[in-house]
Amino acid sequence: MPIVRRRGLITVAVLAGMAGAAVAAVAARDAYYWDRPLPGAEVRAADLDRAVTVTVGGRSHDVRPAEALRLDPTATEQALWQAGRTSFLGRMRQLVDPTPPTLLVDPVLVPRPQADAVAERLSVRLPKPRRAQVVARGGFRIIPSRPGDAIDPQQLATSLAQAVLTGAHALSPSLIHVEPQLTTPAAEAAVAEAKTLVDEPVRLTFKGQELGTLQRARLVKLLRFRPAGDAFRVSFHPHRVAKAVEPMLEPWRTRAQNARFVVDGARVRIRPSRPGLAVDGAWAADSVAAAAAASVHTASLRLKQIRADLTTAEAERLGIRERISTFTTDMGTSSSNRIHNVQLMANYIDGTVIEPGETFSFNDRVGPRTVERGFREGQMIIGSLLLPSIGGGVCQTATTLFNNAFELGLPIVERHNHSFYISHYPMGRDATVSWGGPDFVFKNDLKTGILIKTRYTSTTLTFSFYGTDPGRRVVASTGERTNWRAPQTTYALDPYAPPGSVRTVAGSNQSGFDVTVTRKVFERGELVRQDATTSNYIAVGPTAIYGPGRSIPGPYFVLPRV
Repeated sequence: MPIVRRRGLITVAVLAGMAGAAVAAVAARDAYYWDRPLPGAEVRAADLDRAVTVTVGGRSHDVRPAEALRLDPTATEQALWQAGRTSFLGRMRQLVDPTPPTLLVDPVLVPRPQADAVAERLSVRLPKPRRAQVVARGGFRIIPSRPGDAIDPQQLATSLAQAVLTGAHALSPSLIHVEPQLTTPAAEAAVAEAKTLVDEPVRLTFKGQELGTLQRARLVKLLRFRPAGDAFRVSFHPHRVAKAVEPMLEPWRTRAQNARFVVDGARVRIRPSRPGLAVDGAWAADSVAAAAAASVHTASLRLKQIRADLTTAEAERLGIRERISTFTTDMGTSSSNRIHNVQLMANYIDGTVIEPGETFSFNDRVGPRTVERGFREGQMIIGSLLLPSIGGGVCQTATTLFNNAFELGLPIVERHNHSFYISHYPMGRDATVSWGGPDFVFKNDLKTGILIKTRYTSTTLTFSFYGTDPGRRVVASTGERTNWRAPQTTYALDPYAPPGSVRTVAGSNQSGFDVTVTRKVFERGELVRQDATTSNYIAVGPTAIYGPGRSIPGPYFVLPRV
């Protein structure tokens, strides 16, 4: 074989081998990137925290796209993999070129669930759609519907995503018209239906006896128009119909009677409850509607049984059977007005039932002490003074209740001592209250209810608690009086005294002190509660009362208007 031919064959073989190697290298590179993004493929940067100014209805709002958008990593990864693979040549170029061109891929941004809330927030000042209404007063009047404007959450998310990807700093989303669900034609159709219902009077009967008639004008007032999808449901209002026919059924209606606790000495018995009879409003409304739509305009009425607020069974479950605590305080030296006030407050409290777990608030139960509610002028303690006040005597009532709760071992939630010591109350066991100020509150931690009953004379006040004996024993001890304080002159400002005036009121010259009462509560031999209550009583010396315009030489309290 000639030498030249042999060399040619060798060259062809070498070239073929090189080509094969190149193809093999490209194939290997293609296989490597089969499940990876091609070389040069990159995700475009997207700053979701950069605020974009969104203008809506002439008002600008700064919105962080991250409030409405999030990155979808799976979809973004898929888009990155797809970059450059739309054609064979394009894929080869990215694989073969040592420095392939950059393929920027937009990240896939999708709306967050909060996008609706962002759109709603931006739409808050846009005109809202107004649904049609029907007003029935002596006739029928239609309030027309009106469309409103809003931002489409999906369109807002798309615009924000575009701003993120393009670097735009502002956008103005287009608005959409929002039609109300209830339109004017729907209201017109409802009025047409209503007119057929009230075209003729409706006669009323009960157990075959004719009671009276509902005339057209009255029927109009009894109608109601309720939304039902995109239409109005025309019907008669059960409560209004019941009120309209109640006078006609008066001879047959009866009030429900609650179960009552009757105290007989130390025991309690229950007077049973009794159900009542009242107009069945739903039946009456349906009957009137059927009669109005029929050729014979006669509606029958009926009564329904109504339960008592407190049934016999519910009263029995409260377990109120016997007296479990009682306490009496003396009226002391009291005016007739003070005695009247104490007895009036006792009447407000008498019969109170405190269910297990409930709290009793003196102020909530007794209410404001005003002349309109029957209270008279007595005296109240302000600082070191006894001053005229409507409702004087309230603190004796609160103190008597406090000692009942204390000796029954109930948790005391709130209690305040009088400013100075009053000797006819147990040491450290008094309670003061004021409307709008200090309150007395205790909690029923028993497994059964508590009934409070009152008894009074012109010289004493007694509260008794009834329930089921919890088997408690209360051990109380009163500590030594400490931190004695000698009487000194105190100061007060009377805003209603003559300007520049000063007057002095002599005090009782009683020293002040602190005293602590401790309490241990045992239930069936086991200690269940231990607490301590400290009372701080002021010393009662003379009080210098200054009018406006004078410099007061020390700390002072302000007198109310009396």
